[in-house]
Amino acid sequence: MAWAACPLALLFLVGNAKANAVNLGDAANYTVLGIGGSASHQSQFEIYQSDTVINGNVGVGPLSTWTHGMDATINGVLNNDGNVDPIITGTITGGVIHNTPAVNQAVADALAASTVAAGLTPTQTYSTLTEGQTIVGNGGLNVIRVTGDITLKTSLTLQGTASDQFVFQLTSNDPGHVVLTLSGMTMNLVGGVNAGNIIWDMDGVGGSIAITSMASNQAVYGTFLAPDRTILVDQGIIDGRVIGGGGPDAKTDDTISIHSSSQITAPPPVVAPVPMAALGGFALLAGLGCLRFIRTRPSAI
Repeated sequence: MAWAACPLALLFLVGNAKANAVNLGDAANYTVLGIGGSASHQSQFEIYQSDTVINGNVGVGPLSTWTHGMDATINGVLNNDGNVDPIITGTITGGVIHNTPAVNQAVADALAASTVAAGLTPTQTYSTLTEGQTIVGNGGLNVIRVTGDITLKTSLTLQGTASDQFVFQLTSNDPGHVVLTLSGMTMNLVGGVNAGNIIWDMDGVGGSIAITSMASNQAVYGTFLAPDRTILVDQGIIDGRVIGGGGPDAKTDDTISIHSSSQITAPPPVVAPVPMAALGGFALLAGLGCLRFIRTRPSAI
């Protein structure tokens, strides 16, 4: 019968969707996610200041210590694992929960995603990124390896399409300093590039990320994935995610600190476009079958 073609058409379309090269798994359920510490060294976590807003869920991994009261706004759930809750004078629309399995799975998925990102073969390699630089995508997976420190205070442009994925491999091996500084600058996404298709992965042996001093018309984009690294967001505006902190000992950067009117908003899920040319005659016939079924089936009333 004609309606039987409908499931086949759906399967065909799903099979032709393009998956992200770096899958965040359950970590994508969080706008901010702390990796957590160890029995010998607690990770540090703080979100504060009344004008700071997190749009989405916040997860705090195991063996973490809140180093400041939470007087910001979280438009989502705070999943604080088994940690002692901070003094809360701000707003948490979804309340506070302690769902250890959910946080642990998100942390495991974040660590796996960072490992995958670090193992990708670079398509472009730079010693640093420069002010006003434009990186042009290839229409698919773009792996941008940067071997040194990055400081940007004006702009960076990513040019491509909705099918472009940008994975930045930050491989600086000089611990104890800031590897990525984005200060008072903005990123420009040109040609349909999606924030959900951008990953900044810290896979060197040390260093930290600082996103600071942004005006209301400025923003940076992507998931900042920095296990065992400190991430500072001080008056930063991010369309993306912050995942970091942790570290097995005191020698490793281990703090997530978000404050001073910072705003972080998780990007919507990315649905990869399926070109019409890829559908082929079968999918077109299946689609016609779906339409015929919809038009001829009896009313449900």
